[in-house]
Amino acid sequence: MKKLLPLALFISGTALANFHLAPPDFEVNGGMAVFVDMKTAEYKITYDLTEKTATVKSKIVFESRTEGFPIFDLIPNPTNVKIDGAPLKTVQRKDPFGSKMRTLNMVIGKGTHVLEMENEISRNVSFSDSESFPSVRSAFWIRDLKDRMFLEQYIPSNYEYDQLQMTFNVEIKGAKKPSYDFFVNGEISQTSVNTWKIVYPAYFTVSSLYYHMTPKGSLRKAEATYKSISGREFKITAYTDWYLKTSKFLAYAQEVMAELEADYGPWGHPNFITYGTLPGGGMEHSGAAQTSLGALDHEMLHSYFAKGVMPGRGDDGWIDEAIASWRDYGYLRLPDVSFTGSDLGNHSPYKRNTDDRCYELGRSFMAYLDYRLQNVGGLKAFLRGYFAAYKHTVITTQHFKNNLEFFSGQNFDHEFETLIWGTNSKDAMVSGHNPNHLPMTDKQLKDML
Repeated sequence: MKKLLPLALFISGTALANFHLAPPDFEVNGGMAVFVDMKTAEYKITYDLTEKTATVKSKIVFESRTEGFPIFDLIPNPTNVKIDGAPLKTVQRKDPFGSKMRTLNMVIGKGTHVLEMENEISRNVSFSDSESFPSVRSAFWIRDLKDRMFLEQYIPSNYEYDQLQMTFNVEIKGAKKPSYDFFVNGEISQTSVNTWKIVYPAYFTVSSLYYHMTPKGSLRKAEATYKSISGREFKITAYTDWYLKTSKFLAYAQEVMAELEADYGPWGHPNFITYGTLPGGGMEHSGAAQTSLGALDHEMLHSYFAKGVMPGRGDDGWIDEAIASWRDYGYLRLPDVSFTGSDLGNHSPYKRNTDDRCYELGRSFMAYLDYRLQNVGGLKAFLRGYFAAYKHTVITTQHFKNNLEFFSGQNFDHEFETLIWGTNSKDAMVSGHNPNHLPMTDKQLKDML
């Protein structure tokens, strides 16, 4: 008989604040750069069709556990920066491993503070040239295989360990009655003729949010009501360019949804929305995806592992890509892995992008874990319980290992220390390219608008 442990026996970490998942604070000239806990963030996004500009005014409430230079990130240069109403500036710095981020330029005491600033958005925004019918397209596309490709491209934000409610107040200036479609994974309402409010769930991280705005009717949309195995009904939305078959994306999304719910339990997000694009892979968000038809199932699985159970940092991102790739290759069960060692999860505590060898090496590791867990229902049984126990929480590789061992009653010290936290052995130098996450140029990303 299969041995399955009740969910109550899983090691619980959900009651802890996410501060314990932050990277270590580090020394800089004049003191310490310190990580913070962002509580809420409000962004006023204004598109001016006459000036052809996109600007953001941000207000972030954060808590610092110690005094120092508070860390956040934003690639565009901010202006009108204030902390608790007092003006100051920001400094772009490097962490001990060389990745860039920003801090305030003065030491701030521990406690709760309000940070305000403004910046322009230039990435993935496009204004029409028509003077008679001006319009704008905008999206917050993200990627996870390159550094600094999350929300910091557009708005001030934190690292992946942090979860917070984010609110967008969007205004379109320069048109008497602007007409737009918003494709988002938050709750949206129109607050006036030219303003909209979008509230994103409090469990979101910097890589969860989906935001795409286009002139009304410029993309084809199809919707269906889906009944979950939990009995809950929710909406599945597919939208594409007019020359693609939206109905295919919608039908396939419903088919994959049934498979995933059967394997891993009820869908963990309010709805599901997918933007169907040409072949070339895609990118997952929490209950949303921008994807080709061939990668749709891969990206939907990520709403369970990646954007349901979420990695705390780049060194933990190998887990969800390994799970998705294991599924892509038919859930293989192998008595051994295909490599002798790797450092998939042993780079920098400040790392924000995933090691792109995670597909090949990771799926081999998951296939081996499935072999080791076959007497207790296999890896799928573990993952189903892991998702149920830690849905909407941020986890680490150590947490994943601890729960594997508790579930199975086995010790995986050697496997993790050699294959995940080990050295980058010669046979681990595999190609990182994966058809589900092909590198995309800035032009390709902008062309998807």
